[in-house]
Amino acid sequence: MTLHRIVVAVDESDAGRWAARGGLDLAAKAGAELAVVRAVPMPSGRVLAGAGAPAVAQPPGVPRLEVERLSRWLAPELPGTGGPRVGLAITCGVPSIEICRYAEESGASLVVLGRKHRSVKTRLLIGDTADAVARRSRLPCLFVPSGAPPMRRILAALDGTDRGLEVLVAANRLATAVGAELLAVTVESTPSGEPAAGAPLLARSAVLAQRLRQTLGRDHPNARLEVRRGSAVEQILAAVEATGADTLAVGYHRGGPAGIIEARSTGRRLLHAAPGAVLTIPL
Repeated sequence: MTLHRIVVAVDESDAGRWAARGGLDLAAKAGAELAVVRAVPMPSGRVLAGAGAPAVAQPPGVPRLEVERLSRWLAPELPGTGGPRVGLAITCGVPSIEICRYAEESGASLVVLGRKHRSVKTRLLIGDTADAVARRSRLPCLFVPSGAPPMRRILAALDGTDRGLEVLVAANRLATAVGAELLAVTVESTPSGEPAAGAPLLARSAVLAQRLRQTLGRDHPNARLEVRRGSAVEQILAAVEATGADTLAVGYHRGGPAGIIEARSTGRRLLHAAPGAVLTIPL
């Protein structure tokens, strides 16, 4: 992705504030424009734009008070001078639908949202809006948890498929745009009855390592592919901890049912369980 325009979706919560901070940091590093958008529960209409944001449509009856309220809420996060250009927008309708629609129609290259950690008891569910945006969006989405540090190290989780290489390409572009380090990991299954330590390297991992070097080129010449064995989710989370990555990039299949996370939904499980920020790449 080329970070020319970033859309940050907020809900005036603590998570939303951290999303705004993350978006501002990325926009400043990449020299990108930033639009901060908030969804309001109005029955009809699309979007009312504030200063600096493109107006996709302007339905009648949407109060300017909402834009002014968003401006006051965001004001403490804005730099005094020399920061990125920031626009404000209010979307009207179902948040996940209108956030995705606004981001696409305004020409955004990245959507940033807050991410809320949940208790062990509720780990079979993830937030409705976050999950719905990730499943609907045709654009990469960055989910930022409260307390997230500035992006410095991205770990791209690769499955070895041609389609999965889109995760590496997108992560590379983001890392290059903001000056972050890029690492990569893939997980192989362990053959039945054979210890993980003694299992031979699968051909797909050798090919993947070669394609990684070809894809990254001169952008990240020191990047290497770490090969792990075992459960994909468990091993990717272990790699995040071992590498100290603050951002995990994963492929995310669009569509599918909301709510309960299916056992095979690796991307959705990682979005919920990862300790830091998660970058989802639509597949």
